[in-house]
Amino acid sequence: MNNIVVLCNPDDQKHLMEWWNTMHSNRAVRAELRRAEKPEAVFLTEGFHMLWREFVGSYWAKEKNLLGLAAVAGILAYIDTDGNLSFASACATGADGPPVSELRFSQLQKSHSLDEFYTRMRRILHILKNKANIISVADDVLHWYVETLQGEKDNNPRKHILVRWGMEYFQSLKI
Repeated sequence: MNNIVVLCNPDDQKHLMEWWNTMHSNRAVRAELRRAEKPEAVFLTEGFHMLWREFVGSYWAKEKNLLGLAAVAGILAYIDTDGNLSFASACATGADGPPVSELRFSQLQKSHSLDEFYTRMRRILHILKNKANIISVADDVLHWYVETLQGEKDNNPRKHILVRWGMEYFQSLKI
């Protein structure tokens, strides 16, 4: 498949940031999202329905993508501060070395199920002190979801999420 659709539409990014700001300022909604252990549990939260309403009519509101959108809602609930670096670069960039070890980053890349990926993403955000680039994380989660679970991959391997993550992570390491 050529040109995987990821979160590149400026309107989608704007809606996502509006949702995140609303969710972030509403402690009850945020707490409910954080208690959801799996993306399926996120479906039952008010926060997910708020996000879904932001995306009605877009590619991400289609039925085949809802579980990916639920994963985004649950994972973004753990971000306290919007960061500047891409997700993979943030994992490799720290004053005392990479905050996320190569082993942990590799384990994330090897996730076989959405539940496994979801848990590992939440742990990594904790390691990053809940600071990450919101658009980058959302885009990466959706990109991983489309490639890994739906099997839709760009013909150019450099555009695959796992290749891009590896390149960004290792290029950002301060050796």
